[in-house]
Amino acid sequence: MLRRFVAVAVLAAVLVPSAANAQYVMMPDSTNNRLVLFDPQTGALVNNNLFGLAGGTPIHAMQVGNEIWVSEQVGDRISRWAFDGSPLGAITGGLDNIRGMGLIDGKVYVTNAGTANGAPGAAIVSFDPAGNPLGFFTTPQAPSPFGILAHQGGMLVSSSQPNDDIHRYSLSGVSQGTFHNSTSLNFVEQMAYKANGNVLAATFSSPAAVYELDVNTGAIVSSFTASGARGVYQLSNGNILWTNNSGVFVYDIGAGVSTQVYTGGGRYLDFLLIPEPGSLVLLSLIGLVALRRR
Repeated sequence: MLRRFVAVAVLAAVLVPSAANAQYVMMPDSTNNRLVLFDPQTGALVNNNLFGLAGGTPIHAMQVGNEIWVSEQVGDRISRWAFDGSPLGAITGGLDNIRGMGLIDGKVYVTNAGTANGAPGAAIVSFDPAGNPLGFFTTPQAPSPFGILAHQGGMLVSSSQPNDDIHRYSLSGVSQGTFHNSTSLNFVEQMAYKANGNVLAATFSSPAAVYELDVNTGAIVSSFTASGARGVYQLSNGNILWTNNSGVFVYDIGAGVSTQVYTGGGRYLDFLLIPEPGSLVLLSLIGLVALRRR
């Protein structure tokens, strides 16, 4: 009986997240080519240079397992990095003018706009977590795709050009109709979820703002001015982190004011969880001691 208990304890040491895990909001600075970290609670700057990036106009840094994948719009590739900044290679070929990404049901989806390098034009290209290509589907309703957001079993795809500001697609690429299309939104880049379940959309062109859209209908619920907005992320304190070419800002929803917290080339924002190995090792050692006492 004791042996069975110890086995379960050791397994739990591997599976249970530690309170010491490091949590951040990360963003690639496309001007200074570096990965920047912010506090996910307050939006305060934590690290202005976690590690340097390869260049190529990095747009979106996204965690894929124990790696950070960075889309490069001009580099036409996805560079892959360890948490300590060690390069892990890159995904190349079949990509041109890529922007935002999404990790949905174990697949990585990437927005693609160009046709160079054998790329499919306006499309969503997909990969498995090992970087193997899984194909693509074209996005005629989003002829210049910029962002991806998992949505009700499918995805939302934002676009910088008509036909739709944001269009719904199934994961296999079947059009599910317009999510939002109006003169209020113009050149939509990153989308994210608000705590209440609605969708936040950063719009780059006039009227540049961050919009809250009803998650089911796509109707505008609210907005605030955000000049040249590119990235958006709601902090756990309820305020909104957003970016533009000048850097990163925190919008205080109570005061209705944005305050700049970082200066640089602001792009897309995403959550980063770096496991703390020391805590897992400690629990494992406790299990080993128990085994020796059996």
